[in-house]
Amino acid sequence: MAAFSDLLRREVTARPLSTDGCAVELSGGMDSSMTALALAETVGPVRTAALMLGGDVGDQQHRRRCEISARARLGPDLTVPVAEFGPFHPTGPRANGRPTSPTDGTYAEAMNELYSRLSAAGARWVFTGVGGDELCFQRPEERVLTGDPWNLHPVPDHLGPRARDALLHIEDDLAPASVLHASTLLALAVHSATAMRHGLWPISPLAAPLVLRFSESLPLEWRRGKRLMRLRLEQAGYSREVVHPPLRENFAVTCEAAMLQDGLPLLCQWLPGSILTLQGLLDPVELSTECATVATTGQGASELYRPLALEAALRSLAILAATP
Repeated sequence: MAAFSDLLRREVTARPLSTDGCAVELSGGMDSSMTALALAETVGPVRTAALMLGGDVGDQQHRRRCEISARARLGPDLTVPVAEFGPFHPTGPRANGRPTSPTDGTYAEAMNELYSRLSAAGARWVFTGVGGDELCFQRPEERVLTGDPWNLHPVPDHLGPRARDALLHIEDDLAPASVLHASTLLALAVHSATAMRHGLWPISPLAAPLVLRFSESLPLEWRRGKRLMRLRLEQAGYSREVVHPPLRENFAVTCEAAMLQDGLPLLCQWLPGSILTLQGLLDPVELSTECATVATTGQGASELYRPLALEAALRSLAILAATP
């Protein structure tokens, strides 16, 4: 535990920082909490920020964040209700054809709002918990022993012929593996681009190669279920609700509701002239059927996020190219 904590503190202090200029994304989860504690121990009472959930899960998130912030003596807090800025919200850039990227992230609308407010409050550096999940990854042979499932997504039925052909070559000519996992690099790209558009410099201590190598070297019992991080919070005196929250906190419900309310109508509107279907990347018949099923059952709307995000990005580029 001492070695893990020391590595995080060293990553934080590897650059000159000021308390007033620092902010940490503190969702209340294990990853962001590790980053926040390291900042509190080295830099001081830095500002905290988060996208907030609703309902009972949001109440739990609020209590856990308050306890973490109070015990660590962190600074002022800034929050954004994620439900008010859900994916493809009518006032957001993606629904209005403004330039976007398909890698902007599922909650681009909410993150843009959060980063805009942080920047206006005087933040210069924003610390994240990106990379925390990968610290505790299980190796394939370990999953055989534990029986813990892989988080795999099936190939969607709405893929078109060109996309299916590309799948056959998805492992051809791969670049050499990096120290950081591919999922970490993708998450860094998403966070970094969004933060820097608002004048913020993103820093993710858990994505540092030395921290990852240390965690990978630990026995499975320390990685499984993020025991390493939970024990860190336990030793710091946090309650059981912080260390082992009874309710799972994620944005799945928010994404499903937003896609059902805003995303599905937008996709149905764009479908007849879809760039992706015209290029053979999506199957218009299968996608239309899937949209109709979601509209009828009210379930599975989040599965339509990826095609809609890519379509929105391509349309925004087309609008940009046509602008004098």
